Amino acid sequence: MNKKSLFYAIALAIVAFYLVMTAFYRWGDGTPPQITLVEPFTQAGPTTPLVLHVEDAGTGLQEVTVRLVQNLESYTLAQEQFAAQSPLSIGGNAEHSYDLTLVPFDDDTIPKRRGAVTLVITARDYSWRGFFEGNWARIEQDVAVKFTPPQLEVLSSPLPVSQGGAGVVAYRVSDDAQQYGVRIGETFFPGYPNSERAFSAFSLFAFPHDLPASTPVLLVADDSLGNHAEQRLDVPVVVKRWRSRTIKVSDRFIERTVRPIIAQTPEIEDLDDPLRNFLQVNNVLRKRTTDQLTALASNSRPEFLWDGAFVQLSNSRVEAAFADHREYRYGGKVVDKQYHLGFDLAVTKHYPVEAANDGTVVLAEYFGIYGNTIVVDHGYGLQSLYAHLSSFAAEKGERVAKGQIIGASGMTGLAAGDHLHFSLLLQGVQINPMEWWDPQWVETRITDPLRDPLRKEPAPGPRRGPRNRIGPLPPAP
Repeated sequence: MNKKSLFYAIALAIVAFYLVMTAFYRWGDGTPPQITLVEPFTQAGPTTPLVLHVEDAGTGLQEVTVRLVQNLESYTLAQEQFAAQSPLSIGGNAEHSYDLTLVPFDDDTIPKRRGAVTLVITARDYSWRGFFEGNWARIEQDVAVKFTPPQLEVLSSPLPVSQGGAGVVAYRVSDDAQQYGVRIGETFFPGYPNSERAFSAFSLFAFPHDLPASTPVLLVADDSLGNHAEQRLDVPVVVKRWRSRTIKVSDRFIERTVRPIIAQTPEIEDLDDPLRNFLQVNNVLRKRTTDQLTALASNSRPEFLWDGAFVQLSNSRVEAAFADHREYRYGGKVVDKQYHLGFDLAVTKHYPVEAANDGTVVLAEYFGIYGNTIVVDHGYGLQSLYAHLSSFAAEKGERVAKGQIIGASGMTGLAAGDHLHFSLLLQGVQINPMEWWDPQWVETRITDPLRDPLRKEPAPGPRRGPRNRIGPLPPAP
């Protein structure tokens, strides 16, 4: 055999060997793709996600199809065709895995009919098995679908709420509700169960001071499948006019107040510029502490820890009121604007500060613009804040009583002189303490609607005997 013939013989043998190996590879792949529902479910609703993983370790995926079948009608949710491989390819650029995430009933073409549906997922590979059809895999999952939202029934009569003020609503909510409460603008005030009363839930809520009075107050509920119910509450909103004040900011004030705050707050950098330092403290740090207070409220105890009206700092005079609109001037120019959310109360230097009501101390530390600060949790998202303290007389985790000394007034943080900055917050939203200092308001706007949500109007005049008590509520009649 000459060299040329030998060359052709070897080439032919190589081709034959490759064809045999290709046939063996494609005919020999008898393993179908593996289909996995990453998050299996037997119930579905408007927002239920389908998370799918398909894998083929052999010749690679050729096709994946996801369908819903209901009442003998089939609806294709997804169909993926993968690039064909060369008949002579062994593996090559085959797709060996596929991941899919979708929300089946987010598609408007899928009918929203209650009842049972079957989820059908099929996949096949590029094997030559089954007369070149490939290996098929198929899974079916029966799913109960639900598009009925939770049921809500408002029981308490709508009472006026002021901008910056608070209120309460009692209602019934169906058992399928996973989350429920009041939504005003972007803020959600969660509901709490009350199986011992004639109503199944209640929500304390606040109307933020800076929202238009026309902002709807919505009672909302969502189930675990994404079904949503909402009902607008006919709550009259009282428009408030806030005072305006001009605050002159000097380098001396910044040096005395801002630099110590930066020194105590590692996440704030000294910019070596008085105005820039002031602005990052008055803006960036103020926003950060606001977010921290909201997070703190999320861990509030689901019980009434407070008893009756809150008390103002004894013998104190008001130096600044709730929601005063402050315009800060530096070098004769307006450099910032903020709302003063709380009351500045002053007596004498280092005056003993009393707890405004019963509760548990959840924060006792240096706290940004507020300096030395104590926060007391009163339950159900209601918390009081005591800022600019010169010293602490209570520690985190301590249970305190109304009138108990918890610290002394001071001028730590962003304070021009010795005083107590006192705030009340509901789910992290600042509210007007004046309401909660008023025993009549507490009784008619909070206590009575929880005792008797079906009462149409507040009881006229004062009552005899103990007043303003919330916890424990008397048994249902």
